[in-house]
Amino acid sequence: MAEVTRQRPGPAPARGSGHRRARAGGGDSEAAAEGQSQDFSGEGPSSALVGLAGGDPQDRLTWRPLFWFNLLRLGSAGMLLGLSLLQPPLKPLGSAEPHLYRLAAVAYLSGAVLGLVALALRWPRFNLQVTLLVAADVAAITVLTHASGGLASGLGILLVVVVAGGGLLVSGRLAFLYAALAALAVLGESLYRVNMLDLAPTYTQAGLLGATCFAAAVLAFEMARRVRRSTLLASDRRAEALALVRLNDEIIQRMQTGVLVIDAAQRIRLANGSAARLLGRRIGPASRLPEVAPQLDRALTLWRGGQEPRPGSPTDAWVPRFAPLGSGQSADVLIFLDDMATLNQQAQLLKLAALGRLVASIAHQVRNPLGAISHAAQLLGEDARLGADQQQLVEILLRQSGRVNQIVDEVLALGRPQRVETELLELGPWLAQVIDAYCASRAVPRRAIALSVESDAVTRGTPGQLQQVIENLLDNGLRHAARAAHPRVSVRARQSASRDRPLIEVEDRGPGVPLAERDRLFEPFHTSRADGTGLGLFMARELCAANQARIEYYTPAAGGAGFRIVLADRRRRQLI
Repeated sequence: MAEVTRQRPGPAPARGSGHRRARAGGGDSEAAAEGQSQDFSGEGPSSALVGLAGGDPQDRLTWRPLFWFNLLRLGSAGMLLGLSLLQPPLKPLGSAEPHLYRLAAVAYLSGAVLGLVALALRWPRFNLQVTLLVAADVAAITVLTHASGGLASGLGILLVVVVAGGGLLVSGRLAFLYAALAALAVLGESLYRVNMLDLAPTYTQAGLLGATCFAAAVLAFEMARRVRRSTLLASDRRAEALALVRLNDEIIQRMQTGVLVIDAAQRIRLANGSAARLLGRRIGPASRLPEVAPQLDRALTLWRGGQEPRPGSPTDAWVPRFAPLGSGQSADVLIFLDDMATLNQQAQLLKLAALGRLVASIAHQVRNPLGAISHAAQLLGEDARLGADQQQLVEILLRQSGRVNQIVDEVLALGRPQRVETELLELGPWLAQVIDAYCASRAVPRRAIALSVESDAVTRGTPGQLQQVIENLLDNGLRHAARAAHPRVSVRARQSASRDRPLIEVEDRGPGVPLAERDRLFEPFHTSRADGTGLGLFMARELCAANQARIEYYTPAAGGAGFRIVLADRRRRQLI
């Protein structure tokens, strides 16, 4: 936590947009460690949208409305039967033929129950099932109307409800078929009363009721068409929303920046995989921030109190940024954890670019007079009149001019922009190739360098730059362990136990680095050799930083000097 960027509380973002969408996914802490975002709130957007949308659009347009229609039929039949059983009976229900009325009401209620059974079985097919139910309802209501004294009883109005309900359920022109059935049933009942029972005609009432049924069919047809259009549009919008949720979750999942959402009780409601890797802990549903990352919890407490969190050690793996997700002290807090390796790489690239511009200018200013001095010394050395002392001075002049020229070359090489092309490297085979090539090019016996690979470590980096770092460390190790027994230098590749990052350790059997010089070991132009430039370890550090790695010195248990390269996590991409 070398640096803390503070964002003052401001207007809260919409809870239904970024915050809720960030809560996609779920799963266990193992998934978080593998790079998937974790939502521990139990309110994932996917489930919320599915609940609002109500499942399959076809089901919402067919079988689910039919269920409510069957409940309406069941309630109507039960009410008509129950009212007829009162003592005295409620007029005009069954006033003309009580026995027929009760039989028809019982049959109507039984048909409603059978309709629920058919709905549960989803047999027969939907349109046929609705048509049979409507036909049964028309027949039952017509008989009940007749048993109650005809259209004057008012029960015939129930036919309008049946036609309208059936028309809302089906598509196409079946609604008009239901209206025709109802109109024919009413007309048939009127004809029966006039011709069979010799009662007063009710043709006008039958005609008006039939027209009302057709009007209800037209209205139901139009309403059903609009409902279907709205439902399909809502289904399309739901699909788009779910696609945005999945996209948002995928973005959070693949972010190299760690993302955490912390509530007022310091519980972790969301954590992506990068946050779990940067914190070095597995984050589960019951995790609390003080237990997972005490240092981050202290920084968050200071931020909530209006104070600037104190910077941590430069070796910390992350830098936090805080943003409120609401107003007040009880609001959730969104925490971004920036990878320190990425920030260091960014700064390193900027530094190298500035250094490149600087050294390009200096090189022209130094090399021209340096070339003149070297050329003049060569001409002077060819003079036969020079004595031995003067010739020795000329050789010193040439040697030191060559050393300055070497320093200029190395500084130019360091500042020159290098193309970074990262790839996955299996450390075992790659280190063997590097060491073999090094021994062949410098005529070093292969037995002078021991290689051991403890695990199948894999990293991501630029092979040429990392090879330059290894060769630099081998040069130093062989030079300082010239008098040691074979092997003089040991190279070991293994996996870090704490951070799960691959390591390369290079150890020699030399005298080691004095304690007083270790703080300046990687500074430019610092050297203990008279003919050294002091840029080797400095360049090694810069090249490591450009590959999201770091190099550090340690003292091996057997003595000598050791350099450890903590390589990049292969799951994380380079900036360029």
